[in-house]
Amino acid sequence: MHRLVLVASIWVAGIGPACADAEPAERLRCFDRAAPRAKEALIPKTEDFGKPPPRPPEVDQVNATVREFSKTMRGRALFVLDNGQTWRQLEGDDAQVLEPPPGAILKVTIARGAFGSYNLTIEGRNGLIRVRRIE
Repeated sequence: MHRLVLVASIWVAGIGPACADAEPAERLRCFDRAAPRAKEALIPKTEDFGKPPPRPPEVDQVNATVREFSKTMRGRALFVLDNGQTWRQLEGDDAQVLEPPPGAILKVTIARGAFGSYNLTIEGRNGLIRVRRIE
């Protein structure tokens, strides 16, 4: 039901301006000409029957600049990025992350790892840091 209302409102919004300025009889003919196209849009295609809906594209990596860098009480790195995300180094990760010098700009890339994990790499530095998003 909601789908039909949505399609109908999009359809009316799409042809409404084209038919709005016509005389009443012409406006009715305009909507009548457009009606078969709207009906066809609602009929599901038989070749799509049984197929799962298409998956939206996934983002494989994020490139960002570190806005704020700090360390937790246990010495784990904490990255606040310019896109609002916050990532923390995992407890099991043994990578040593040195604090950047004051005024340094850190560009990072966060990419998907194996088994749903995420790896952060800092531009200009070797190695990767296993991280988890906390915000």
